[in-house]
Amino acid sequence: MARQLIIATELSEQHQLKHFIQFRWGLIGFEALALIAGWLLHYTVSSWPLLGLLLLTHICTNLLPYWLAASKMPLKVIYLLCCTLDILLLTCLLALSGGVSNGLVAMLLLPVAVAAVMLPGRSGYIVAVLAILGYSLLLQVGDLHIPDIDTLLAQTAQQASHDDHAGHDMHAQHSSGGFGQHMQQMWWAFTISALLISWFISAQAKLNRIKSKKISELQQQQIRNEQMLALATFAANAAHDLASPLQTMQLLADELAATEPAAQELKQQLQRCQQIVQQLRSDAGSLREENNTAPLCQQTEQAVARWLNSRPEISLNIERLVQAEDFSLADSQGFTAALLNILDNAADASLANNSSQLQLQLSLQAEGLTLQVRDFGEGLSDSRLAELGKLPQQSEHGLGIGQFLANMSIERLGGTVRRQNAGNGTLTLISMPRQHSEPRL
Repeated sequence: MARQLIIATELSEQHQLKHFIQFRWGLIGFEALALIAGWLLHYTVSSWPLLGLLLLTHICTNLLPYWLAASKMPLKVIYLLCCTLDILLLTCLLALSGGVSNGLVAMLLLPVAVAAVMLPGRSGYIVAVLAILGYSLLLQVGDLHIPDIDTLLAQTAQQASHDDHAGHDMHAQHSSGGFGQHMQQMWWAFTISALLISWFISAQAKLNRIKSKKISELQQQQIRNEQMLALATFAANAAHDLASPLQTMQLLADELAATEPAAQELKQQLQRCQQIVQQLRSDAGSLREENNTAPLCQQTEQAVARWLNSRPEISLNIERLVQAEDFSLADSQGFTAALLNILDNAADASLANNSSQLQLQLSLQAEGLTLQVRDFGEGLSDSRLAELGKLPQQSEHGLGIGQFLANMSIERLGGTVRRQNAGNGTLTLISMPRQHSEPRL
């Protein structure tokens, strides 16, 4: 039995939300430690009660993700809202504790990095711009203290040179201008850092998401391949086990045909069973032959003609559109076998709806071979169409594995199978792209 367990290649949404909340608790805890250390060291701030109120507000905001997630709000909106609140509250805390002169101003980059990981590119850039605006506001708050620093520089310069008053004024102006230039350079450094962090981390996160999605698809493909291999093994064993009973029943049918008229029908059905088993043996033997390639379109038409001989109750309308040269396929027999399986299911669907009609459109273009098979059955629901061909389905008249095997065979060869409702019936679209490594015929 094929494995049902799929290894997760990325964290689930619940785990991502949990880690995001843990990060915010860590950020809040660091803010609390910084405030305690500043209070113990008698650090000069604008208002200790206001800082405590802002910290309490930040703690309360970390309860929002649980409530918003319970209300089915998209996680991307939650991440964007929480990162915006982090920027706002950090800016307020820093504004009350020294502005850009506070060494913890670099904490504004933490929400930018988290947003770049959790959010798409545009949303991550929004958080980066908000951080830049917050830093600009802190820079303006810091400018309010620049006259005091200039006064201190002027007093120092005055003590160093008492005899040159003009030189003192020039030196004070130069010091003030140099400090302003330093503030501008800090702003540019923060802006470039925020944008680069947002761009680089967002790009890497996007690549990781693409790789995770691809790995998940490959894992799903591997599971389907294992299921297909198991079914192929069962089919080979069944064909081997059926050979002897069919031969025995064929001998008995020959003896009964001379006396019982109804035995003639039994004999015909047994002959058909033997032909199916022989065809299976022939196909299995062809797999061992090297360089067994044939024109795909030509072989498809031949296979459809043979299929019509075995289903005389079906009226098949074939439309051909050939606008390019035929091309070969490494396993054209596998493709035609899958097509015949799809035709069988389409024919059964039409007959179940008291219709013998079936339509087949064959188109050979420069891109490859395209087939459209339309039946006139009852049609399928959208949920059934989404599941059909992905996994073996329950069936009242068969094993329910025909569509699954057909899909797997065509996808293994690089093609695609899509199904959609077509009014009264189902339309199956089969596309087999031209393999450029194969020479045109």
